[in-house]
Amino acid sequence: MSLIPDWAPNLHPLFVHFPISLLLVAAVVDSVGAYRPSRASVRDTATWLYCGGALMAMAAYFSGLEAAQAMRVGPVESAAVTAHFTWADRTTWFFVVFASFRMAMSYIWHSTTRWVVIASVLVALGGVGMLAAAAERGGGLVFHHGLGVARIPSDGALWTIPGRSPAEPAP
Repeated sequence: MSLIPDWAPNLHPLFVHFPISLLLVAAVVDSVGAYRPSRASVRDTATWLYCGGALMAMAAYFSGLEAAQAMRVGPVESAAVTAHFTWADRTTWFFVVFASFRMAMSYIWHSTTRWVVIASVLVALGGVGMLAAAAERGGGLVFHHGLGVARIPSDGALWTIPGRSPAEPAP
C-alpha cells in the first residue's frame, strides 16, 4: 500500500504549498513585529515559522528533485525544469541559513534592536522574492507544460541536474 494518493504522481505536490504559506506568514508576522521590536513573542513566532518553512522547503526540494529526475522531458520542458530547480535550490538553502540566523537572533542574542529587526525583515522579504520566482516557475511547469498532472508523451531523456550525468547520485 502506497502512502501517496492515487491522484498525486509523487510526494512533491503534497509538500510544495507548505513552505510557501509558512514563509509568507513568517514574513508578515516579522513585518508586524518590526513595529514593536521589543515584543520577543512576535519575533520568536516569526522565527519558528521560518524554521517550519525551511524544513518544509527541504521536503519540497528533495521530493521535487526525486520527481524531476524520474520524468522524461523534451528540451523545452527540460529548460523549464532546470529554471525551477535553480530557483528552488537557491531559495531552499537561503531559508535554511536564514532560519538558522533567526534562531540565533531569537535565542542566543535576544536581539530586539530596531535596526537588526528591520534588516532581518528586509532580508526575509528578499527571500520571499526568491520564493515567488521559484513558485512562478513551478506553476509554469504545471499550468503551461502540464508536468506532474498529465501524461505528456516525450521521447526526451530523463531530466538531470545541470552539470551531472544521469548516473551520478543526487546530493
